[in-house]
Amino acid sequence: MALSRPGVAIAAGLSIVLLLTLSGCGTPVTEEGAGRTTTASPRPSPDATPTPTDEGGGDEGGGDADGGEDPAQDRVRTGPVAQYGGPAYGDQGSAEIIEAGLWCKTIAVFWGGDVPEGVRFTFQSAVTDRPGLAVESAVCGSREADRGCLDMTVEANQSQITCSLVLRPGSDFQDGTAITFVGTLECPTAEICDIVAAREVDPGPPIIVDDPEVSDDEEQNQDQDQQDQDQQDQDQDQQEEGSG
Repeated sequence: MALSRPGVAIAAGLSIVLLLTLSGCGTPVTEEGAGRTTTASPRPSPDATPTPTDEGGGDEGGGDADGGEDPAQDRVRTGPVAQYGGPAYGDQGSAEIIEAGLWCKTIAVFWGGDVPEGVRFTFQSAVTDRPGLAVESAVCGSREADRGCLDMTVEANQSQITCSLVLRPGSDFQDGTAITFVGTLECPTAEICDIVAAREVDPGPPIIVDDPEVSDDEEQNQDQDQQDQDQQDQDQDQQEEGSG
């Protein structure tokens, strides 16, 4: 028996609702009720697995927060010794003459205070505040230096080291030329570098270079003047004794 038109419409409507119900996982479903309309989000498939994000933040799959070694953590600092937490150092007296135009300068190096383990400082170069003086690393002098100052590494809490420099003055050398050092501080962590750099240290006397050859000449002249004066005093005493 043929269905009437109203019956066909009802059957078609049921078919559409059935299709929407079966395919509802892919599309939000709108439900109409008494006086309200709500939209239901599709339910996730049982096989769906959350995809981890690059940001992490969960208990699983997240990398180590510290990661690998990062140069930006500032565990290595290069610059002037006094400003970068390196060991203190002090002048060990006037330059000594090795030969004409070649001098030796002896320096004491010491950390000063306790330094955490794993810290070390390498003296890489010497810097003068005026032109006219070349600085080289070598063992020299009579003050018991056992190593050259440049390329020397000082480990944490290492006891005082005596090192030396060979100085070659130029024609434009000036008395009073000062020497400072540049090097690299290495620490286990950036925090330790901060601690080392912030420690209070009483540095030794600054490294000042005067021409020892001129000083030697002046000393000889002073000795000669003193001898002349002594001779004059002796002659005068003898004259006084003869006249008496």
